[in-house]
Amino acid sequence: MKKIVSGILIFFYIICSVYSASPGENQVGMIDENRILRVDEYLSNVNEAYHVPGMAFFITDSEKTLFSKSYGQCESMDEQFFIGSESKSFTALCIMQLVEKGLVDLEEDISHYLPEFRFSKKVSVRSLLNQTSGFDEHMKLRNVKISDSYGRFEYSNVNYDLLGKIVESVSGMSYADYVSENIFNPLGMTSSSADSSKVKGSDRLLTGNRNYFGFFVRGDADYPKKNSWFHEPAGFICTTPYDFQKYLRMYLNGGVGENGNQIVQNKSINSMWYENVRTMDPSKVSESYGMGWFYNRTGNVACVYHAGLVENYTTYMLILPNKDLAISFKINGNDYFGMNRLMENVVPGVVSILLESSSPKIAYTDYVRDHFILDAIYLLFFLISVPVLIRALKAKKKSRVRNFIALILWSLVWPIFLLYLTQIFFKTPLWVVKSYVPDLYVTIITCSLISFFGGFVRLGKMLSGKCNKT
Repeated sequence: MKKIVSGILIFFYIICSVYSASPGENQVGMIDENRILRVDEYLSNVNEAYHVPGMAFFITDSEKTLFSKSYGQCESMDEQFFIGSESKSFTALCIMQLVEKGLVDLEEDISHYLPEFRFSKKVSVRSLLNQTSGFDEHMKLRNVKISDSYGRFEYSNVNYDLLGKIVESVSGMSYADYVSENIFNPLGMTSSSADSSKVKGSDRLLTGNRNYFGFFVRGDADYPKKNSWFHEPAGFICTTPYDFQKYLRMYLNGGVGENGNQIVQNKSINSMWYENVRTMDPSKVSESYGMGWFYNRTGNVACVYHAGLVENYTTYMLILPNKDLAISFKINGNDYFGMNRLMENVVPGVVSILLESSSPKIAYTDYVRDHFILDAIYLLFFLISVPVLIRALKAKKKSRVRNFIALILWSLVWPIFLLYLTQIFFKTPLWVVKSYVPDLYVTIITCSLISFFGGFVRLGKMLSGKCNKT
């Protein structure tokens, strides 16, 4: 969903701006016990005010974890989360390892590695990494083709699913086995998996939550299938906050893990972060996308980051390379128009406490307000749709012309408009809404069925003569 990408960009732009405004060359030394306590208090209030079901948070530098804590349904930093599109950084890392071994050429057409994927224009490995292949945001492996965005940035999961297939083709291993052997095991990430099917049913996996009309409901994620929108390389790696600290510290240490294992060369990390393409108009937010990482530079401060979202998990990670600092959120819930939007202010809030001594304000009414507005919109859809059925059942005598116009307007045009509502206004197909905004999906489908059924009832009465001319 393009709104997801836009929200991510604005979110981290704010973060980078906060850091840029902060004094000093290295802010890590400023993180004293008092500030840590205030961060803890702030996040506890956030958890309550924004109705976060469960959350794990940590701050780390290149040597050690400076602060970590779990909140709500999350009781331990050893519980597993699906990390969504943060998985793309792992896939990019795999590709760069293969580049270092001379097994992959970033400028080579992907058909060299995947003969079954040939397109009308050259699609290089680099274009997949930089999201400039021309593949549309909602394409899947089974229907991937070049669109009119060729050569320009367009965020698309299929790019990274294809990169995962390249990893398999070149290495001769499954994607999950390659990641385990070349990233998880060397880093000591013993509780992480790049095979979601092996995680399903695990006692350590923290059950996720989807939001329905302002209330979180626990349930499983939509595990990837053959024709899913994305798979592990693009968004379904599973890890724990404890393991993830080791992963982010590896970047802060130039590609070296805690046990001294060289996972990737520092020059490859620089390529991932800084060999990037612009994602938005410079007059808006000057963001770029590298290889599995977004990038922003404000003043003398560079930020690299990514967010992740699956049906019932939300994640955020941020690295400030020249500040030797990394931050991560793992949340076992998705509330696209509610909690997710409110969480966009939380990382800047934490930064404000750590670096500026200011305590950000939390509006406890925001969550209720936002869902009240959303629920009011949903109710409006019902108030328009239900009378269509009621009028059809009562079916008073009116002229056939008026009957026919009402039939077309309310029983055909209105439900069709609802079914295409998200495509029209958000450029998002309904099958995506079903997974990521389930209450909106339920509302649209229910109201459409009510209107269609009312139309059939009314049409039946018209044809049977029960609705006569006045």
